[in-house]
Amino acid sequence: MNAIDSVSEIRAQYGPDEHQAVELYSDVIDAFEAAGLPAYVETRGGLAVCAVAPDGSMFVIASEEALPWRRDALDGWHLSHAPEDEPGVPWRCTVYDTVAADLDYGAAIDVTHLVSAARAHLAVCPKAAR
Repeated sequence: MNAIDSVSEIRAQYGPDEHQAVELYSDVIDAFEAAGLPAYVETRGGLAVCAVAPDGSMFVIASEEALPWRRDALDGWHLSHAPEDEPGVPWRCTVYDTVAADLDYGAAIDVTHLVSAARAHLAVCPKAAR
């Protein structure tokens, strides 16, 4: 099954929480989709947006522990790359991490930085299959 089919299957199982999360983070989902990285929301263990890389590995977009359910509470992004969306994976790369105290609020939440970081990381990550 390819990444688009996998993401479509996940989206078909969305409930009310996932639909609410899509509304909150549609810009993130759309930006990753436009970059060729199919994205979906994950609510198990906290809210995150996940994007599937061409090799099947995952980007997990969160903030601190998880994304907040109120967008105005978002103070930055944590982007990691892992073989799949599960805890305790054999490897995990921290790709991009912002802290509101270190950056102005606008720069800390700019979605274009997330996508750029993900694409740049895929080009050099020794764990990513090319």
